[in-house]
Amino acid sequence: MPLINMISERREHQAQLFRRRRQLLSVLLVEVGVLAGVFSFLGVGTMTLQARLDRAQHEIQRLQPTLELIATTERETQALVPKLRTLTEAQQHTRRWYATINGIARSLPADVWLTSISSTQTQDGEKKAPSTVITLTGSTLTQQQVGEMMLRLNTIPTFEKVDLHYTQQRSYNDFETVDFEVAARVQTRGEEEGKDETGSS
Repeated sequence: MPLINMISERREHQAQLFRRRRQLLSVLLVEVGVLAGVFSFLGVGTMTLQARLDRAQHEIQRLQPTLELIATTERETQALVPKLRTLTEAQQHTRRWYATINGIARSLPADVWLTSISSTQTQDGEKKAPSTVITLTGSTLTQQQVGEMMLRLNTIPTFEKVDLHYTQQRSYNDFETVDFEVAARVQTRGEEEGKDETGSS
């Protein structure tokens, strides 16, 4: 009887071992499956990234001539910036003088004749930029016309102020005239910023 029990216990022990082995094998298979899934996912992700990288490199190679053309254009543009700045400043300077001379011409009353126009550079202070003074010399019939001309000159936006140097009565064959000299100080570029130059008349 004890022998039969030992056989039964041994069989039971073997059955338990078999069940444990099956459980371990099942767990191992599950882990292998999980690892296989993870590696498959990583492999697909790696392949996708590699494909995108290849497409990006191909796109870079395709765009390389365009990028080189853009870089060349930027270098040429940078080289032209000083010339463009000089040309723009010269154009603005020319327009400024044109507006000034045109304003002077439109400011003269009917019976005012200019005999000379000259310009000089003056330095008001060490820290200030040199300013230009335009001197107008001419003749007219009355003192009132000199005053009217000065009022009109004061409306030119490029002039800071207009001063009368002198007036002098003169006679030519019983014909009375008034000789005059007027000085108009031209605003420097810093003083002229923010002012409208379209109102010259």
